[in-house]
Amino acid sequence: MKPTRCDYRCLSAIVLAVAGYCTPVVSDAAEETAVTSPKSTPAIAVVKYDVAPSAKRKVAPVYPYDLLIQGKTGWAEATFVIDYVGRPLFANPKNASDPAFAKALVAMVEASEYVPGKRDKRIVMSPTEEKIQFSPEQSLDDEARRVLSLLRAGGAEIPSLAQLDERPRAVRQDSPAYPRALKDDGLTGQAEIEFVIDRQGRALFPRIVSATHEDFGWAAATAVARWRFQPPTRNGEKVEARMSVPILFDSRKLAASD
Repeated sequence: MKPTRCDYRCLSAIVLAVAGYCTPVVSDAAEETAVTSPKSTPAIAVVKYDVAPSAKRKVAPVYPYDLLIQGKTGWAEATFVIDYVGRPLFANPKNASDPAFAKALVAMVEASEYVPGKRDKRIVMSPTEEKIQFSPEQSLDDEARRVLSLLRAGGAEIPSLAQLDERPRAVRQDSPAYPRALKDDGLTGQAEIEFVIDRQGRALFPRIVSATHEDFGWAAATAVARWRFQPPTRNGEKVEARMSVPILFDSRKLAASD
């Protein structure tokens, strides 16, 4: 059963931005620190806090596909600033054992939500950092390990969409976070992500097939990893299946929402 162009359009995620905002400057000059983005945008003042920021909704990072297949472990650190409503700004890799781990961590940070820090009971811009250890099979259950072993063997045993009884229906499709630097520059693009739907309907092991900018690829893969489907079937039996979808990032939609 071949997927149609309409099928792909139905699965394409159009990313809309959160509305624009103005950031006030904290007046306590003795304690404030100027933070700038890599694009040399105007400085934003952040201050020391007495109540540390925390994660409100933290997504899992995507394991870089090639490193996953190789069984390579690693780590990454990133710094960022949490704004007054809990959005992460200026996420930048601080250090990493491999550049791909750093990209995965930054995409995770930008897709997460936070509770900003406080000082004297008032919310402040909160500088913080995140460090993640990557271990290929540490958090995998038996089903995910079985699928990973098939991929490491080449993936020939994993059915394609054409071999299924019907195309799996999506029951959850989180939109990706628009990469902050690309949003600020008004850049439009797309990414194609391949993944495996397991017998529970989970989207496992997303791989960036192509992307007009690599940050679009990491953002899309991070979102796809949270997607859920009706379990695929072949001859009435549940099976895993390989799937590929395009995801669109439209800066014109951003301008309309801002």
